[in-house]
Amino acid sequence: MNLKTLGYLSLILLTLTTIWLFLLIGNTIEVGPIDTFEQAMEYVSRADWKFYLSYANAGLLTIVATIWMVALFLYCLPKLPTWIALTGLIFTPVYCTLNLFAYFSQITAVPLLVNLHTSSTYRSSAEVALALMIQQWPGSAVAFFNSLAYAVLGIPSIIFGLTLRERNMLLNLAGILLALNGVACILGAIGVALHNSILRSGVLIGGVFFFLCLFPMSWVLIRNIDNQVAK
Repeated sequence: MNLKTLGYLSLILLTLTTIWLFLLIGNTIEVGPIDTFEQAMEYVSRADWKFYLSYANAGLLTIVATIWMVALFLYCLPKLPTWIALTGLIFTPVYCTLNLFAYFSQITAVPLLVNLHTSSTYRSSAEVALALMIQQWPGSAVAFFNSLAYAVLGIPSIIFGLTLRERNMLLNLAGILLALNGVACILGAIGVALHNSILRSGVLIGGVFFFLCLFPMSWVLIRNIDNQVAK
């Protein structure tokens, strides 16, 4: 595994995650919390370029995160029993599939359903479909799939994060943050399933931990500043 490749992947992922955070914060300031289906309907009905950019970026982030996790698997493989490393790897495509469906459906299927909702003929059926499909509404099926995707990714995040703790000080910090991201995302999925708003925030908190872990990961691997990393 070329360590600089993993470092540059970390940097790309950091850039995309930064964009995601800025768009999320901006959207929260502009729209506010979405707690009801009516609020979710209003949100998707007036989707602008920022809506499409946010979900396109999230989909691209998912693809790069999947590649990054595979690269991280190769990086950690010499330090792990093969079956444990493979356990982490197996969950990665599951995360990718769930999240790509969750994000790209928002800029493909949801706008079509919104258009159908304006027709008196299809209004009722379109409303039922939208109740299942709008990712921003916590009660939708897609919102659950989205949180489940991060919970699934939490498993390799914990496995590989704890493995990184065997390396140098900065990678130790990155590993702790990556593992905390995994724990937070698993709790977040439980919160979505139980309709618990406190636990549900674990997905967002996990995203912050993930964002922070990419700083030391990028720095250490691109600079190759520790002899242990070169081995």
